[in-house]
Amino acid sequence: MLEEKRFYQLLSIGVVLATWEVMAMFFIGHFLPPVTEVAAFTVSIVASGEFFVHAADTIQRVAIGFGAAYTVSILLGIVMGLYKRAEYFFEILVLIGITIPGLGIVVLAIIWFGVSNMTAYVSLFILATPMIVFNFWKGMQSLDNDLISMAHAFEVSRRDIFRDVLIPTLMPYMLAAARFGLALCWKIVVLVELLALTSGVGYMINQQFQVYSIVGVLGWTLSFTLVMMAVEFGILKPLERRATAWQESSDNQRVTI
Repeated sequence: MLEEKRFYQLLSIGVVLATWEVMAMFFIGHFLPPVTEVAAFTVSIVASGEFFVHAADTIQRVAIGFGAAYTVSILLGIVMGLYKRAEYFFEILVLIGITIPGLGIVVLAIIWFGVSNMTAYVSLFILATPMIVFNFWKGMQSLDNDLISMAHAFEVSRRDIFRDVLIPTLMPYMLAAARFGLALCWKIVVLVELLALTSGVGYMINQQFQVYSIVGVLGWTLSFTLVMMAVEFGILKPLERRATAWQESSDNQRVTI
């Protein structure tokens, strides 16, 4: 099963790259450069060490901003899931936070904090928190209340219920929220770097835009995308497999038509 999944994942990437290369043959100039040209640029910025310098700054901003947003979001999502009054109180605030234009928050953060990392941290926190809360809160709504009621009937302590019932049940949703939050934070921080900062992947994308280099824009974008994919498959996926191992037998049962 795992080998088959890997095969189709690699096949999908191969189809995309082949389609890209074929399309590049039919466009004039640098509208869509060949895959090989973008790959050569990516190798050059990695070999020179330039990529690691700017990627490190971006990763630091994402880690701090995401860490703060994720911690608050998980705690708030649990509170909203367990207490109806908290859900009623925070629901409208979360929905308002989701609908606020991201660019507006980024511009406000630039006015407040200027050219500094705090601009990135605040933008990430304000924009990512409502989205992660909403994602995780919906997971909280799938909790099996009968299981918790049974634990209370057997006089299981609140601490043990939280540790042995609540956390294992919520782990898949926590990981899904982490995956969603990281993807969102990467997009936000690039926008902040592009508009306000003097280092990072977003800043370098802006530098390539200034000289109208599609190869450079694609190279920087795809190179950091590979970093985020490494986080996904090197950290999040293994954690997900361990956390949801008990669900494996049921998940493998597919509906056939």
